[in-house]
Amino acid sequence: MNGTVLSRVAERVYWLGRYLERTDATARLIEVNANLIMDLPARVPLGWRPLIDITGSSAVFDELYGPEAEANEHNVCRFLATDARNPGSIINTIVGVRENARHVRETMPRVTFEYFNDLYLFARSALVAGQSRSRRSEALEGISQRTRQLEGFLSQNMLHDAHWDMLRLGNYIERADMTTRIIDVRSADLFAGHHELEPFQHIQWFTVLRSFYAMQSYYASVREAVEPPLVLEFLFKDERLPRSYLRCLGGVQRSLRELPRSDEALDACGRAAEALQAADVQRLAGSENRAALHAFIDTCQQAVAAIHDVIVETYFDTALEARQAAS
Repeated sequence: MNGTVLSRVAERVYWLGRYLERTDATARLIEVNANLIMDLPARVPLGWRPLIDITGSSAVFDELYGPEAEANEHNVCRFLATDARNPGSIINTIVGVRENARHVRETMPRVTFEYFNDLYLFARSALVAGQSRSRRSEALEGISQRTRQLEGFLSQNMLHDAHWDMLRLGNYIERADMTTRIIDVRSADLFAGHHELEPFQHIQWFTVLRSFYAMQSYYASVREAVEPPLVLEFLFKDERLPRSYLRCLGGVQRSLRELPRSDEALDACGRAAEALQAADVQRLAGSENRAALHAFIDTCQQAVAAIHDVIVETYFDTALEARQAAS
């Protein structure tokens, strides 16, 4: 990077942005799934395993709990929220937030680290294994509120320089990845052809939108009833929706344009946006197109991974990253 930001600082800020986004998204996924299951009859074949798939941690779950372990509410919520053995659990992600913030605290207003520390201490005390559903809900909501307040505080008070652009890169890369994962796994449930699910299709699509805080936005933008083709078009291509895939790509591009040596990353991001614009997303809605939709989403995820790789190669100390991964 240029002389104003050391590569090791850039890497810390980037991952701070990713971990903040991941913390809120994981907490929200658990809450939304719990509410969905309460709205559905017990006989409906839709449980907690999809959350493991969304986070891409099936192999880790099976290793820790055993391949025969039931992916029930207790096991999945423990794994995703409080299990210190899971690198992607909320507790460990918040540790990552705090650790990265500690290393780059001089780039932010002095009081900011107190807010990061408050998030960490709250999570450690409020989020514990084996707690009741209501206590878990209160803890997750408290975590989500604190992460959103942190992001709002940083937006309003942090100097919008290269550090800020790197933080936002992390936010948008993580958000784009999570958006595609939620759509992919949830559409697998919706389009799986279970006749038991047919009476509840709208409840499930409402849940998909709620996963993005997008129910009211959908009605305001689309002005139609909730239908699978329209929901897919909205979540992938509506530039006004903060969590749409296209809006995330646009956010990545805006941040990259403020950074030096960004041509290669901008090219990768531009290719991803062009592929999205050329795709007939609405046509992919329907059980007969499930394989095509999965293939398209897989392409989107590969594009996000490619952008991330270019960012790492361009701006970070890859030798440092290798040492951290090894440790």
